[in-house]
Amino acid sequence: MTTSALADGRTLTVFENDAAVAKQLVADVTAAANAAISAKGSFSLCIPAGSVVSALKELSPSAVDWSKDIFRVAAFSSRTRPWAGHNKESSQTTPVVNVFFTGERLGANKSYTAAIDAFCDKCKIENVFFPIFRPLFCTGAPLPEFAVKEATAAYTALLKSHPAIDNSGPLPSFDLLLLGVGDDGHCGSLHPQSAHIKAAGDGTVTFGIHKEGKNQIAISMDVMRASKKVILACTGDKKKDAVRRALSGDFEPHGCPAALVKAAATHWYVDKASLADFKP
Repeated sequence: MTTSALADGRTLTVFENDAAVAKQLVADVTAAANAAISAKGSFSLCIPAGSVVSALKELSPSAVDWSKDIFRVAAFSSRTRPWAGHNKESSQTTPVVNVFFTGERLGANKSYTAAIDAFCDKCKIENVFFPIFRPLFCTGAPLPEFAVKEATAAYTALLKSHPAIDNSGPLPSFDLLLLGVGDDGHCGSLHPQSAHIKAAGDGTVTFGIHKEGKNQIAISMDVMRASKKVILACTGDKKKDAVRRALSGDFEPHGCPAALVKAAATHWYVDKASLADFKP
């Protein structure tokens, strides 16, 4: 394993193979969870589906207190509880570890299912995001456009108000965001030359995709960039052109979304096969 710094501040770590990358992702998630819980009492993790979440199946149930709740005390006044004559305090528990997704297919819920199967059930993580939309449209059938818009608005509201996510800035900031990279350089649900990648910088939190065979909600590039730490994992011979373009800057405007992810700390994890066409 070798690590180097790119000129734009991103770091590049080269591993022997995808198994070594997966092992490091497990170590990073474990370390980030423990650090965040120690510092502020909670941890927000945002993940994709696919090989990245599959790597997390090796997370240890004993390495972090995944299922622990924290006890919060919230003040309310007679204006919020009119039957309470004086200011009172109410108590509630909030899960310490909270899992969110870069995108989700409404009705199919593949990201949710993948996370549950890979590590959330094993580690007893209870607060795993599930898309919010009307039960009438939970059958897997095609959705009306307003249902996608409603789910998108609900996800935006959740990210902007969740106690585990830092909202001290203009955009929600996850403690850790993991991303995979597609052969074409896409990441999350942001594809080359799409309207959503061209909208980067406009302050959007989430967006919806409504078209035949695809009803989806997803986080924006702006939210990716606002995360405290981002790790992009890209392995295998099929990804070598995407890695070359993303790390060299050799692409047309909006042509390689993964290359545009530049957060406070942005790390690329590749293996020797995917790095074959790029020389650091």
